[in-house]
Parts: sequence; structure tokens; C-alpha cells
Amino acid sequence: MVKQASPKSCRMLSTALLGLLLTLLWGNSTRAHLRLVSALEDEQGGANWHTAESSSMVDSGGNATIPALIEALKDKNWEVRGQAATALGKIVPEAKAAVPALIEALKDEDRQVRWRAAEALGTIGLNAKEAVPALIGALHDENWVIRQNAAKALGSIGSDASKAVPALIEALKDEDRQVRWRSAEALKNIGKDASMAVLALAEALKNEDRYVRQHAASALANLGTDAKEAVPALIGALTDEDRYVRLNAASALGNIGLGAQASIPALIEALQDKDKDVRAAAAEALGNIW
Repeated sequence: MVKQASPKSCRMLSTALLGLLLTLLWGNSTRAHLRLVSALEDEQGGANWHTAESSSMVDSGGNATIPALIEALKDKNWEVRGQAATALGKIVPEAKAAVPALIEALKDEDRQVRWRAAEALGTIGLNAKEAVPALIGALHDENWVIRQNAAKALGSIGSDASKAVPALIEALKDEDRQVRWRSAEALKNIGKDASMAVLALAEALKNEDRYVRQHAASALANLGTDAKEAVPALIGALTDEDRYVRLNAASALGNIGLGAQASIPALIEALQDKDKDVRAAAAEALGNIW
């Protein structure tokens, strides 16, 4: 005699279905066979798994799956909620409809659901601009992965995330190095609207982590003439032990142009750098400044 499925079996079923759905979404076929798994308890109380093959039509953008995935974000099982968030990040740009639900998922009690939601919003990118306030809040999450994914998502949104600049400036001092460099990267992607971060980025050029220094210099390069106040720090960065920091610093000085004339002696010295790309960037910078 077959009994009604237990709550545990139902959770296993939900997780299995979401896992299979992810496999479908990652493929390129517009018609796929989903394996529908039913968990039924046998007389001994164990799970008796039966499978059946069912054809499911899904258009190339995944529109047919979005409502189901949004609903799955409310599932009692955290694994299902997390997989649903990840799946939504794979359906772009159609997943814009799921942004409100993903914003809500940033407040989920489970940290893995929160970081997957932040990651999905980052994948959605420009179409997730309404999530900016929630992502700013996520920069203060107790979990560093969530803070990192929130910073990355804000960078993916770009200039529409300009309201996040003050919070990203604060995040440049985060205890976790990946949060710091993702924040610098986000400021770079926000562009000219991040000009108020110049001094904070200049300070980040002294950070102990080379990736933070690399992205800080790159962000300053992207700000162009607005980064004039960072010239002294950029001059110092021309002698950094990391080649990418030196390269980005030279590019930043060149983009500042006439406002970086104080760097001319240091750039001339950089023409002797052991790295050919740094030498080329220094030469180009000198051409822009003179």
C-alpha cells in the first residue's frame, strides 16, 4: 500500500525538480525532456523513487519558467529557494520580472539564499536597477559573500547605481579583501557619477591587497580628469610591486591629462619599467600630459 509522501520526501522532490530545471536552463535546446521524480514512502517508511519522462516546451528566453521560479523563491526548503534564485540569474533579460522577488530574497533567513539572490541580481544587471536600495543594505550583511555579491551586482547595474557610491566608499574599508576590491570595481563601473570616491580610491592604492590596489587604480583611470586629487597617490603607485597597479596608475595619470603634470618625472622614470606594458602606458600618459 502506498502512503502519502512525507514532508521530507516532498522537500527532496522539490529540490530534485529545481536541480533538473537548472540543467534545462543551462542547455541551449528549446525543447527538453524533464525527468519528473515522485517520492513515495514504501511500507517500511523508506523513499521509493519512480521516474517518468515528460516533454516540456520552454521558449529560448525561459519565459515559461519565470513564474514557477518566482514561486519557488517562497518554498519552505532553503535549497529550493537558493536554486530558484540561481536559475533566475540564468534567464536574462527576461528575469527582470523576478527582480522584486529577488529583492525580497535578499532578506531571506538563509545566507545561501541571500547570496544567490544578490548574485542573480548582478547577472540581471542593468535591468535590476530597482534593487539598488536593497543591494546597498546587503553591503552590510554579516556574511562576506553576500556583501561581495552585492558590490558586484551594483557594479553590474552601472551608472544607475550611483546612489550606492557612499556605501561603496565605506565598503572599501571592509574587513574582507574581496568585498573591498569588488567595491572598487563597482565604483569603476558606475563611472563619472562616482567622482566623490576619488580620495577614498586614492587611499585604497595603499591597501595591503594587490587586487584592491589594482581595481582602485583602474577606477581612478575611468574617472579621467575628475581624479586630479589622486595624482600624488597615483605617482606613488607607479612604483608598486604589482605590474597591474603600475599599469593602471600610469593610465589614470594619462587620463587626467594636464592636471597630472606633477607626475611627469615619475612617468619618465616609468619608461624604464621592467614591464613593457607599463613602459607603453607611461609613454602614452606623457603624450597626453605634455
